[in-house]
Amino acid sequence: MDTNKPKRVLVVDDDDNLRNILLDALKASGFEAQGAVDGEAGLKAALETHPDAIMLDVMMPKMNGWQALEKLRADEWGKKAKVMMLTSLGQMDNIAHAVDEKVFTYIVKSDLNMDNIAQTVNTLIETPLVQL
Repeated sequence: MDTNKPKRVLVVDDDDNLRNILLDALKASGFEAQGAVDGEAGLKAALETHPDAIMLDVMMPKMNGWQALEKLRADEWGKKAKVMMLTSLGQMDNIAHAVDEKVFTYIVKSDLNMDNIAQTVNTLIETPLVQL
């Protein structure tokens, strides 16, 4: 495995401004970053490109983040995909659902810190997926 190759991150969010800010921040930190505008496009991109990490919004048109994650986890590669959920929602039931689906972290958008987003993604990529 080429350790000099940039890690690939897929950002799936229907908010154009936030998606572009995240993509710019990740690229500035040395990642190869790609965006998708909804869960359907994000699922397709994930299954085609097998990124090292996926940032997945919960509430999106066409297919929400939970639906995309369920379909992703049904794929052999997708079972081990490193996913972090982005949402405006902070309710405990959503957080519990994220844990059940082996989501690495659940970030409430209002708590998103661009100064450490690269560190958060690096941690996601480097952390082994827990098999339950």
